[in-house]
Amino acid sequence: MKIYTYRFVSHEDFALFIVQKELSLAPNIFVMCYSGIDDQAINQEILSSIKTLLPQASIMGSTTDGEIFETEVMVHSFVLSLTTFESTTLKIELFSAEIDSFKAGQMIAGEGVKLGAKVAIIVADGIVTNGDFLMDGVNSIAPSLVVAGGLAGDNGRYEESFIFCDTHVHSKSIVVGYLISDTLEVYHTKSFNWAPMGPKFKVTRADKNCIYTVDNISVLELYRKYLGSALAQKLPLGGIEFPFVFYKEGHLIGRAPIRLNGDGSVVFAGNISEGEIIQFGFGDIDAILADAREIIADLAEFGPEKVMVFSCMTRKNFLGEDAHNDFEGLSSIAPTTGFFTYGEFFHDCDQKCNFLLNETMTVLGLKEANTSNKMSTLVSSVLPQKKSAINHRYSETFDALLHIGRQTALELGALNSTLNDKVDEAVKRYLASEELIIIQARSAIIGEMLSMIAHQWRQPLSIIGMVISKMRLVALNATTKDEELLTDIGVVDRNVNYLSNTIEDFKNFFKPDVKKEWHSASMICEQLQSLADPILKMYKIDLEITLKDDKKFFIYGSELVQVLLSIVSNSKDAIVEQHNENGKIFIVCEYKALKAMYRFTISDNGGSIAPEMINVMFEPYVSSKGITGTGLGLYMAKTIIEKHFKGTIASKNIEGGACITIDFPIGMKEPLQVVK
Repeated sequence: MKIYTYRFVSHEDFALFIVQKELSLAPNIFVMCYSGIDDQAINQEILSSIKTLLPQASIMGSTTDGEIFETEVMVHSFVLSLTTFESTTLKIELFSAEIDSFKAGQMIAGEGVKLGAKVAIIVADGIVTNGDFLMDGVNSIAPSLVVAGGLAGDNGRYEESFIFCDTHVHSKSIVVGYLISDTLEVYHTKSFNWAPMGPKFKVTRADKNCIYTVDNISVLELYRKYLGSALAQKLPLGGIEFPFVFYKEGHLIGRAPIRLNGDGSVVFAGNISEGEIIQFGFGDIDAILADAREIIADLAEFGPEKVMVFSCMTRKNFLGEDAHNDFEGLSSIAPTTGFFTYGEFFHDCDQKCNFLLNETMTVLGLKEANTSNKMSTLVSSVLPQKKSAINHRYSETFDALLHIGRQTALELGALNSTLNDKVDEAVKRYLASEELIIIQARSAIIGEMLSMIAHQWRQPLSIIGMVISKMRLVALNATTKDEELLTDIGVVDRNVNYLSNTIEDFKNFFKPDVKKEWHSASMICEQLQSLADPILKMYKIDLEITLKDDKKFFIYGSELVQVLLSIVSNSKDAIVEQHNENGKIFIVCEYKALKAMYRFTISDNGGSIAPEMINVMFEPYVSSKGITGTGLGLYMAKTIIEKHFKGTIASKNIEGGACITIDFPIGMKEPLQVVK
């Protein structure tokens, strides 16, 4: 692998550079372009010049928010990195950024899998691309694919960025350079160093990368409340030093504000989910520079032949004149180029996952096998050992103030956490009353019952309406025959009876049992089927009931129906979540003579119960349904069976699904039938 770096000056100067480096003799050349030039025509002219002088070149790149050229931060320049590989194949592909970003990520990953690529260098339009969704799409197909690169810039204007592919300049596009090789070795690392500080907040309203409220107040008000009016008035630029930070897959990730909306909401350079716990972050310049030394030491040990740097534009703005210190030592190890992005892509090799980052510098080192470029002995002289541009005395004072602020926040956070735990414990004790939970669970079922009623009534009401309309029309024509009228009245009568029976079923379900009565298994199953069938049919799920022994029990009938309905509802939800188009729920009713117990076995083909759930699924407020579940239904079932029926309830996984078994004693002997 041979690498050359060049800052484009003119066609003639570049032609001389090619002659000096003998690049025209190279069979294939990978040209990576970083442009701080906003004029599309000038970029087009430079790309054409490159292709004219190097017709064998494969070209990709973008506009930037600043260019990285060896040890320098450049602006409004056009930087080239020219690479000739010995054993690596390059394939450049262009994708649209106007389609769904997740789908675009899947397409990029799919092409990478087809090519057998080891690395994908992705540069995407920085205005329309959702980088988080793009990485999610890649991860859904090829999580092991090493992704580097970032979102293109336009010198901080956030109006229009451009993507380069071959000799063409594109807007709203994504360009990908696939590196295909069995010998290519990759080093990928990052430097963040924004420390969380102050209290923790919860994002209470968000849509992708637009945050409306945090702790139920606007983002603008949050900045004003905790960081002061002076800084809040300067948003989004004022927020560069204090981004939101949160943990994702073990990584501390920053999100930089890029636009303030009129309603006080703020658009960030990456997504923040509703419900995310965030803090303000503070950039520590000394820690940033110390981290740079560690990266240089590790990179020198790796011995790359080529270094690519993708660093956040907010990091450049925060570091100011110190921005070059972040990467300047890298060029002493290998030729180094890159650009300042609107968001950086990073691959975690351990977790096999790709991320969109902000406020971060990512470094990609490449070398082909059987090469050694180690420079460990040079590390001490690579980076100036200055602490930072901040006055030393001021820095110590500032560090002390920062430390006391962090420590105070930690202590307050611990106290707040303890108080929250105590409040939660007290609330749970109060709500753990069995009867209260049963009432809550029963109320939750009412909502589903109402939807069942609506579904069951819709068709008969429609039929009645059509028949009445027909009768009215025939009456107006005065041609009605008695036979036709009687037939139509019969249709109306049957449907009215159906509506009446439906109401009776639901009335019996909701009527509380004041005493135990004799109920047969067949009666329980008929009532269950009449209640459950309508909602199951909506999802094309079959309920198959096998009645082996039709015994009678001395029980609270509606409570048993409620238990069975809750379990069937859980099975329905599992089948729907699995997208199973052939959903089935089986109920077997049988008498176990040896135990003198009656057994209901409910099973489904909705997938297994998660291992972490199977031992706690009958506990209160435990649910696998996220925010849509109350965690009360199965606890209610367990309470009724164990406390009211003196029985047992158990669960297990079976092939393709789950199984719940209910056993309970029948009760006292059936009353004698008196024959008169």
